[in-house]
Amino acid sequence: MSKQPPAAAGTPIDVVWLKKDVRLHDHGPLLSIAQSNRQCIILYLYEPDQLSEKTVHGSHVAFVNEGLVDLDLRLSSGNSEPTATNSDIQGDIYEHKFQCITVCHAGAAFTLRSIHKQRPINQILCHMESSHLKSFARDKAVRRWCRHEQIPIREMNQTGVTRCLSDRDDFTTKFNKFLGQPIHATPTKMQLDELRARLVKIEGDGIELHGRCHSPMKPSDMQEIASEFRCDRVQRQHGGETKAMEYFRSFLSSRGANYSTGISSPNSSWTTGSRLSPYLTWGHISLRYVIVITKQKQEELRASKKKAPSTPSPWLRSLASFQSRMHWRSHFIQKLESQPSLEKQDQCLAFSHLRRQPDDFNEKYFEAWCQGRTGFPFVDACMRSLIHTGWLNFRMRAMLVSFATYNLWLDWKKIAGHLARLFLDYEPGIHYPQLQMQAGTTGINAMRVYNVTKQGKDQDPSGVFIKKYVPELATVPDEYIHEPHIMPASLQKKCGVVIGDGKGGNEKKSKGIFQTEQSTTILSTKECICYPSPIVDEKITAKSAKDKLSAVRKQDSTKREAEQVYLKHGSRRTNGDRDGAKPKALNSASKRVKVDSAQQSLMKSWSQSQNGGAPNEKQEQAKLPAGQTSDCASDVKLLHSTENPVSASSISKSPLITSLFSKQNNANKHAEQNEWNCKACTFLNDKPLGLVCTMCGSVRA
Repeated sequence: MSKQPPAAAGTPIDVVWLKKDVRLHDHGPLLSIAQSNRQCIILYLYEPDQLSEKTVHGSHVAFVNEGLVDLDLRLSSGNSEPTATNSDIQGDIYEHKFQCITVCHAGAAFTLRSIHKQRPINQILCHMESSHLKSFARDKAVRRWCRHEQIPIREMNQTGVTRCLSDRDDFTTKFNKFLGQPIHATPTKMQLDELRARLVKIEGDGIELHGRCHSPMKPSDMQEIASEFRCDRVQRQHGGETKAMEYFRSFLSSRGANYSTGISSPNSSWTTGSRLSPYLTWGHISLRYVIVITKQKQEELRASKKKAPSTPSPWLRSLASFQSRMHWRSHFIQKLESQPSLEKQDQCLAFSHLRRQPDDFNEKYFEAWCQGRTGFPFVDACMRSLIHTGWLNFRMRAMLVSFATYNLWLDWKKIAGHLARLFLDYEPGIHYPQLQMQAGTTGINAMRVYNVTKQGKDQDPSGVFIKKYVPELATVPDEYIHEPHIMPASLQKKCGVVIGDGKGGNEKKSKGIFQTEQSTTILSTKECICYPSPIVDEKITAKSAKDKLSAVRKQDSTKREAEQVYLKHGSRRTNGDRDGAKPKALNSASKRVKVDSAQQSLMKSWSQSQNGGAPNEKQEQAKLPAGQTSDCASDVKLLHSTENPVSASSISKSPLITSLFSKQNNANKHAEQNEWNCKACTFLNDKPLGLVCTMCGSVRA
């Protein structure tokens, strides 16, 4: 490797490299330079190699630009706290002239090298980033250059994710340690005033930087982004720390009360959800700040509850559910940090051949799904909602992926880019593990095949959401809003809508394709609005997909490979000694979704004993797992013995019964609390007797 030219003589400077952390609060790098007396540069880069990533959309850039302007206004005015005057900046952000942030349209290593040639860099301060492969490659290149030039680079943690995590069981401990560290103080007005005086003035100090941007760069001017993706979404949320704080305050003061009950529906989740996801993704609000402040709110609510225990309130349950999702977020990002290849390959390689055979990918299905023209109104409404706003609640996102990967049999890698561009809050560490989990290719999660018609009826019974985003169906009666293809032709004409070919009638199925009874009434598309009939048979395609995945899951080679996935990515610590023990969730596919048979029969036995009845001993014995037959059978017999009554103390001496009652007592305790944490993904489940995590499908430990 050739030796770089020596750096120019002069006073060394610090460089704060902004990436996905455009904010002032809980920002270690900015606080460090605010407390020092060294000259510095606050640098943000529109990086060509990052912009060329297939997941980038103009709405992402516009959101980031709003954050940059918001931060620059606060730095230049000395406003250490976000104020309303900073929030109303969307209309003229491209007229803003950067005062404190140095912005360039150039690569990271190239720009840092250029600065160092003209003014020696003392250190580079930034936040660690866990993102897509191009981001990993960029960070490696910068660190390699820093080592060569012997320049310290401090990458501070802002997500609780650990780089080079050696044991997945250590994640929770390290994450809690991260949360336990003090939040970085926001620089005071005096510190900001002093900081501005020490900022290197690029032109004034004789530093020339390639691609210098004096104002935010418009997405339409970024040639690295495909032309069709340079547009914005007019109904999206607006970026900036000020906006983030407004959303957070309103969530904790009013909107969050019904969080746990409202997040499943696309109608209610717009207001009951925190809506912080894009701000967390782009670093306009700190994850640690959100968790700590929410915890303070929880403590206040608990104190109030002690004073008025009889007053019902949904707040504590809702905030507990919200907190679990904050932990869950970092849990998934850790997966990609530990294995960046998840962006390109299946977690469990045994599934790699599925959906990738020559005739598997159906371009017409893919286009219909992307455009929201599948003939399934709820699916189409969800997709069009994303196209308009860039946001959708989690359950509906999972449903879209389930429909694409199971019913349409589309490869998750084929749909990844489209969804990433749609999601304003696109976070690679969540995106790729979740795509694989919903597609059933992780090997360690239960298959989650959504019945999209049922989901529509459950979450949007009157079709309010459908009619908002699929206006073609605005006049369709509620009775047919979820299945308009079964609407009679005469009613179609009355409603002014043509479904499919316009032949109304009763739904019939033949060889997996929807057919309708012939009708003498053929509607003219000149008189009515057109809406497609279902492009696939929902039940048949779902069954076909499940059969294909089940066949792979049952293979011994798949189970062995899935076990390795579990050991790498699953948090499975339930006791102190697990050496040589096979993870419980991997014993078989059925055990991840069904209650343990021994516990089931014993519970039934105990219930019958209370009612005076006794089950057949042979039947109970047959239900017990191998290796436990004699012990368990004797315990069951002990419970139902009528010839030799036993005392409660003698029953309690049985190890199995003791374990059973202990588990039942724990279950009752959880039932009272109405919640339990998944050991695998830390998600807080609100079904007290649930046996499987609703988030990741892992069996309840």
